[in-house]
Amino acid sequence: MSTIKVDTVQSSGGGAVTLTNQEAFKHLLHFNHQTPAIIKSTNTSSVADDATGEYTVTITSAFSDINHIFTISCNFDVNGQPDAAGGQLHSDNTTGNDVPPTTSTYKVRTDGHASASKDLKYDYTGAIGDLA
Repeated sequence: MSTIKVDTVQSSGGGAVTLTNQEAFKHLLHFNHQTPAIIKSTNTSSVADDATGEYTVTITSAFSDINHIFTISCNFDVNGQPDAAGGQLHSDNTTGNDVPPTTSTYKVRTDGHASASKDLKYDYTGAIGDLA
């Protein structure tokens, strides 16, 4: 078995390496809804605090269509309480209705331990797909 150790991988022309038959995240967001503040992000234009337990994310470089793949993990309400229920994508807390994503926006809904809607501290989302 061989071991390859490098600090930087570049294409033969000196640019970024193209992934073959693989996908990389094109959008990532670490958001604290309690403050509210973007902690760290990639390809995120803004986050609008719509209501308690509800926000809309705007992506800087849009996806080519609305069928990109999302992942979400949301947790932690306050110390001394059981874990929060977590988060859902594309759902409105007030109406319970579906809120379909667009090529550049998506809605996040978060629920606390003892309430239907709650601003959570650790919200992580990401999307994989082709950019426009």
